[in-house]
Amino acid sequence: MEQWEIDFNWLKIQHFVKDKFKTPDLPKPDAVLFVIGLQELGIFKESYSHEQKLDITTLGTMTVLSSRGYFRQNGFDDDGWPMWENLIPYEPENDTIRQNELKIQICQYFEQRYDIGDYEQEG
Repeated sequence: MEQWEIDFNWLKIQHFVKDKFKTPDLPKPDAVLFVIGLQELGIFKESYSHEQKLDITTLGTMTVLSSRGYFRQNGFDDDGWPMWENLIPYEPENDTIRQNELKIQICQYFEQRYDIGDYEQEG
């Protein structure tokens, strides 16, 4: 996939999430991974500790990377949190490659779960 395609698809997802959550700014990848983690966790609270936010963002990351075979979910712990098994080490060559890979996987996650093929931002 060419860089312009990654950027175009990512911008569409950013607008989708921004509109759904009615935020003033376009979200960064970590914020979108947090949203994905919340969806996968299914436990919603009014606030989360810093550590819980990191855990939820990590959950989002493992979720999107599982489609590439890096992780596999192995059930749930006693608190209802998904447990994961690392199948392949995730070691991108640099941060740019890491960011692009995550953006691609985030876009695929949303495209598989939501009708955003022709999404246009609210106006």
